[in-house]
Amino acid sequence: MVGQQPPELPDDERGRASSPPVSDHRPPHGAPHDIFFAAVKTTRMPMIVTDPHQPDNPIIFCNDAFTFMTGYREEEILGSNCRFLQGPETDPEAINQVRSAIAKQEEASVEVLNYRKNGSTFWNALFVSPVFDENGQLLYYFGSQLDISRRREAEEALHEAQKMEAVGKLTGGIAHDFNNLLQVILGYVDMLEARLPADDRSGRRAVEAIATSAARGATLTQQLLAFARKQELRDRLLNFNQLIDGFRPIIDRTAGDGVEVVRKLDDHLWNCRIDPVQAEMALLNIVANARDATGGKGRITIRTHNMVLPQDDPAVGQKIDAGEYAVVTISDDGPGIDTAIVDKVFDPFFTTKEMGKGTGLGLAMVYGFMRQSGGLATVRNGGEGGHGACFSLWFPRATGTMPQRAPALTKPNEGGRERVLMVEDQIEVGELGREMLRDLGYEVSLVSSGRAALELLKSDADYRLLFTDILMPGGMNGVALANAVRRDYPHTAVLLTTGYADEAIDEGARSYELIRKPYRRNELNERIRQVLDKPGART
Repeated sequence: MVGQQPPELPDDERGRASSPPVSDHRPPHGAPHDIFFAAVKTTRMPMIVTDPHQPDNPIIFCNDAFTFMTGYREEEILGSNCRFLQGPETDPEAINQVRSAIAKQEEASVEVLNYRKNGSTFWNALFVSPVFDENGQLLYYFGSQLDISRRREAEEALHEAQKMEAVGKLTGGIAHDFNNLLQVILGYVDMLEARLPADDRSGRRAVEAIATSAARGATLTQQLLAFARKQELRDRLLNFNQLIDGFRPIIDRTAGDGVEVVRKLDDHLWNCRIDPVQAEMALLNIVANARDATGGKGRITIRTHNMVLPQDDPAVGQKIDAGEYAVVTISDDGPGIDTAIVDKVFDPFFTTKEMGKGTGLGLAMVYGFMRQSGGLATVRNGGEGGHGACFSLWFPRATGTMPQRAPALTKPNEGGRERVLMVEDQIEVGELGREMLRDLGYEVSLVSSGRAALELLKSDADYRLLFTDILMPGGMNGVALANAVRRDYPHTAVLLTTGYADEAIDEGARSYELIRKPYRRNELNERIRQVLDKPGART
């Protein structure tokens, strides 16, 4: 039934099966055979019969279900070996199993990727069995088939979900503590740098090296959280055209002087609701990969357009919902992606770059961010002009108009020592935060739990700001504490912080400002001033 391995397909034939020669073979006549073939002919399961006594074990019978599944007509099938269903991505090991069973006149059951006449692929659950006469002599080989593509897609989706869950548990378990450690390192780096003499070059180089390494560790942790879809997203309504225009200098700088960045933006692009910081990171990661693919010399094209994904699209239900999407594509004119690895580029820690030049988390972060945003990231070969790789980001369309945002006030603390109540269960982080806030000119009270904070507020409620971690022991997390303070002490503003936001970040937490750990001294001051100086805050 299987015969020899299929020959290497020429370039213009890859991805589709070749048509078998026409034959007018028919099954033998006779009452028992007629009943058997008549029954097989009418069943809904695709079935074939081959004759091992003829050269190349040709198909001598197929039913209507088989012709429907493969797209070939009966006269195109009969007389051919069933290898015509094979293609470049068919697993040779599965074919070898069938070939070995036929040689031994035994049954075989495999799942194999086959090709229809139109070149599309489907997963085929193939069962092959020899048919013997009453004397034990081999007569035919009977093959039943079943298109299991949807089952395989469901299994792959389940595997993907399990992988996400495993990575999520791993990253969630370490991210909070790891970011607390990085917070201590970066915080004291900022304080030390402020105290170093201007002429102490060696000391400043050492401090800068420490800060750079710690910042890389923070970026890796954030990328892992993004891939595992465990990051906290601060989404807002925006138009991606405006994000690309506003981000133009950084995009050009990331692409490099030798790369031309072409923007083809749809003037009528739909709005979407996403985290702009994470969207910018995703865009930069793809641009950086495109730059590396072109060797620093070539063209990168960023295009935006609207797309309506119909309900009957093959991706709907398995990877993305039907609906309206604002699509951003980033393509390059490089060599493209090897077809053997194109399905792996979004996997964590997978990289084709030299050792030390890539972590394999950039595109993984992009994929995780898009899935968490309700969209999808895809990649294919064939960018602008049919060359290079093309990445597409599918953002669900959002309704509404974009509000005008007032410029943030970031002035330093002036006019007295404003009082801050800081809540942090990690001693080292708490002591660092207290010193940073005092250095910025605030009067600070530090407690280690939410309940301790509420007890303190009962006796002294005159605090301008509650600055609290989210994940804390003792039965009250930072969100619950913030809700209690907002209810009982509405004159006290709230700023949340966390190194890992998961279940504790619910819809209620979105009404509070948040600063992610590890934060820097200037970033903390800016965020505090945004909270305290915004319209409506206590003066």
